[in-house]
Amino acid sequence: MARPYETEPVAIAQQLPHLDTSEIHFQRITVATDFSKPAETALEQASITAHLFGAKLCMVHAITPPLYEVEGVVVSADILQADLDASTNDLQELIRRRPDLRALRPKVRVGYADPVRFIEQVSREEKADLIVVGSHGASGLERLALGSVAEAVLRKATCPVLITGPRCKPERHPFRSVVFATDLKTTGLRGAQYATGLAERFHAKLTLLHVMGRKYVPPGLEPEIVRERIREQLQQLLPGDLDRYCQSQIRLEYGNPAEAISAVAQSECASLLVVGLRDRAFADHAPWSTLSHVIREVSCPMLGVHGHLV
Repeated sequence: MARPYETEPVAIAQQLPHLDTSEIHFQRITVATDFSKPAETALEQASITAHLFGAKLCMVHAITPPLYEVEGVVVSADILQADLDASTNDLQELIRRRPDLRALRPKVRVGYADPVRFIEQVSREEKADLIVVGSHGASGLERLALGSVAEAVLRKATCPVLITGPRCKPERHPFRSVVFATDLKTTGLRGAQYATGLAERFHAKLTLLHVMGRKYVPPGLEPEIVRERIREQLQQLLPGDLDRYCQSQIRLEYGNPAEAISAVAQSECASLLVVGLRDRAFADHAPWSTLSHVIREVSCPMLGVHGHLV
């Protein structure tokens, strides 16, 4: 009996153009913080990345909008301003305590707002080309009730979003081993630009990963032919001169995409996982969604890149 394969990408084998070398340079980074442990990891990763690229850093903190009346008494503007000032002072104190942040001289933005909308607004105003945010990795009913700020930012942002999950540890060399996971249908080209561009810039090890699901090969198609066609499509995502700058490999895996991506990231000692996103990624907050699982499980940052070309 034939082994299960994912056969849908074969139909678009001739639609993928060869990818030219793309220089990736982050110039303006926005990092969100709520002073939690995941936010601390995100801030450290943002600082490391900003130093590597010589980028400007903007730190964002959203304060939950208060009740304007408490037992019939209107909350005064002075109290609201005091809360804003206190949060701003907390961020400034955080900067003063850390030499790496002091060297960057980051801008600080604090406001009463929904966190997702505020992060999106600030990143747009600051013309950010990278957003960094931490994720608590909530799952199950907790995630259904609370949603995920990180995933909502990932869905709405127009620039790439770097997420540090609950198991993530800050990477001093975040581009030494890059894994790029793609489904080859809608998430390949722009994600490949970032994965290959970063790998070339930092002479990293690059792994292109495609996970094949549990569909059987149609009658008349040999499994090895399907594998070869998929491998060719992945190869088309690589610049022709890539081998001059870094070591690359292609991996085809079977099974559940979330589990396979997490396992490959671990086996390749990934310091960065790049994932291509559909334009409507995370249309809901299903707790079993692939990327939610990956964010919870991987020990490296995950860079989400929307599928359209730059």
